[in-house]
This record gives sequence, C-alpha cells and structure tokens, in this order.
Amino acid sequence: MTSARYQGINVQIDFLQKTLPEYVKKTGWNVKKVIYFPNSVMFELKRGFFDKATINVKQIAQDVTLDVECSQELMDIAETALTDSCDNPAAFMGWKEQERKQAQEFMSSGTAAQPQAQVAQSAAPKPAAPKLEACLHCNAPLTYDPEEVLVICNYCGYINNPTGEQPPRYSMLPVDVNGSESLEIAKDHVGKGILVTKGMAERADWGAIILRYIPIWNVPTQLEGNVEGRRGLMKTKGAKGKVAQDIALNALAAGLGGIFGGGRGQASDRVESVSVSELMDVSVIARKAPEYQPDVGTCKFPLNKKESFRKTGEETLNVEISAKEATERAKTLGLEEVKSRYTAIRKFNVTARPAGEPELIYSPWWFIEYNMGGRAYSVIVDACSGCVVAGQRPWLPKGAKWR
Repeated sequence: MTSARYQGINVQIDFLQKTLPEYVKKTGWNVKKVIYFPNSVMFELKRGFFDKATINVKQIAQDVTLDVECSQELMDIAETALTDSCDNPAAFMGWKEQERKQAQEFMSSGTAAQPQAQVAQSAAPKPAAPKLEACLHCNAPLTYDPEEVLVICNYCGYINNPTGEQPPRYSMLPVDVNGSESLEIAKDHVGKGILVTKGMAERADWGAIILRYIPIWNVPTQLEGNVEGRRGLMKTKGAKGKVAQDIALNALAAGLGGIFGGGRGQASDRVESVSVSELMDVSVIARKAPEYQPDVGTCKFPLNKKESFRKTGEETLNVEISAKEATERAKTLGLEEVKSRYTAIRKFNVTARPAGEPELIYSPWWFIEYNMGGRAYSVIVDACSGCVVAGQRPWLPKGAKWR
C-alpha cells in the first residue's frame, strides 16, 4: 500500500467523487463501488479479470490522507484528482516529493548523530532489497509493480526474478484455437445454460475477443487418507448445489423404493468409507486477486504441448504469486476437490503434500465479452485445448426473445 498526507489543501469530497472515476477510467480501471464514511470516501476499482484496487481518501480538518492499495500508477492518478478537487493546490506536495524530503531528513539526522548510530546499529531495521532496474539478460530497463515476483522484459522476453536470483522452470502453451473458433465454443457454452437456447446465444451481442497469456503454476499434489460420507450425483462446491443434490437423491431413493420395494431415503442415506490415494496436477493462477480459480479437474491443460517461452507481442501478465505460495494454495484446492465429491462428510482424514517442484506455465486464454438481456457477461476459453476455463451464463435473460 502507498500512503501520503497532504497538509492544508482542504479537498472537496463531493467534487472528488466525480473527478476521480473519470481519471482512473482513462487508464483502464473502473469504479465498481463507492463507500462513504464521515469525512472520507473509499473507491473499489477493477480492471479486467484479475486486477483489483482500493483508493481511500480521508479529510482531517484541512489535511487529507490518501491510501492506495495496488500500483503506484494509481497513486499518481489519485493525486491528480486531489489537486483538481482541493481549495489550496499551491500547498500540495506529491507523495514522491514527500518521500525524497523524508529521505533527506533521515540522512541529515544520521550524519549528525553518527556515534549514536554506531551504538544502535544492531537495533536498526534492515534496508530494503534493491529494486531490479534492468533486465538480467539484455540490460534493458524494467518497469513493474512492487508486488510482482517475476517480470517479463518487454524487449527480449526474458523472465526476471527481481531478487536477482534465477527464475524457476517456465514454459508456454501454443495457440491451437483461433478467435473465431473460441467464439463458437463460447456460444455453445452459453447455449447450454438453464432456460437459454442456442438460438438466444447466437443472437446475443458479442463484443471484444482478446488473447492474453496468463501465468499459471502447475503444482503436482499428492492426496492421501480416508473419507467417510455421502457421495453426490455430481461434483459441486457450493452449499446450494449440495442441497439440490440432496433433493435429487431423495427423489431417486423414492423412485427406487417404488420399483424394488425398498424404503424411502435409501440413496440419500448411503454412506461410503473411501480410501484416497491420488496424484493430481493442480493449476494455480499466479495473480493475487483473480476473480476465479479454474476448477481442479474440469479444464485439463495439455501439458504435453509445452514449448519454450518466447515473446509473442500479446498481453502477458506478470507473476504475483511465488512458487511457495502456489504450493500452499494447491494443497487447499486439492482438498476442496476431494470434498466436492460428497454432499455430506462424517469424517475427513485426508492430507495434501507437494509431489514435485511447481512449474510456471504461460497459458493463452481468449477473453470474450457478450451482452444478453441488457447485462454484460464474459466467457474465457483456453486457446490451447479449447475448453471453457470460466463462463458466465444468464438464468433468465430479461427481454430475451424465445425463438
């Protein structure tokens, strides 16, 4: 988070609420929610499928504090909106200038008190690691956000580790499904929704189709243990889905009882004790704030098609999740996958552990937008396998024609 305090500028909060959304929109961000507090306002922002941010502005008498949780680019934009909304722009001192002034004051005080500094050297905080300024391969300048742990050089395509250490194993998947093919896949996916026909999907207002390379950690994960519970008709991870499965199982039990003379509820009450010993490849999106995580086992990425990474010219997202963080997430996702096979669990004694080193894979995805019934939706299609990674489908599109 980047923070700063501006003394004596007296911002007009009401005017800021109008100007700031206009500025952030020019850089691809959209204000999704505005939360009002006494003498303050917080903006929740979104950009694309992955990026989220917050901007919090608080007024204390004539002073204003600004907190931005995301990139420093948004800090600069928020400062521009502040200067346009304040009563005393002449008193405005930007956050970068504030940091330089604080650094100069610190250096001055440190020089004057050098003997005392030597005595207290062991208690002083460790200096921050130097930021990697140039590509380790071609020496071209690098630009990236502080939260990114692996950075692609815009000139040669080399993947840099900002710590200066060697990056992990990495590769990419080829584009085997073009844009028009992905659009047909998306239409077919939408046409299989509840109360949505293929004809309705065809007549939807289909918009942008954009190819992006998404960094994914592939984490081999071993699951071992035992589960005692009631299996579902199909895999589901939501509470509503489990309730729906219970209803379906009760209906099935009643039908079986009528045919074979059994009692009601036999199918829904059937409990199994199962031994689990399974090795699964868990894919973890290497971004801090993705809106979704591909369901384990639903969309299989064709790892046998891996090839050497190269610069393509398409938008390629940098890595924000380390291999260690990805491993922990993979263990959680693997356990959730096993639990999703049951509508009710009595005992769950399953452990997950990494079964190999995580590998970074850049996967090409088609991001497809459409509008139906006055609402915007999106579908993501894997450009290598053609599977739908994620896709929104309307329940009952308002104003849609049933033909």
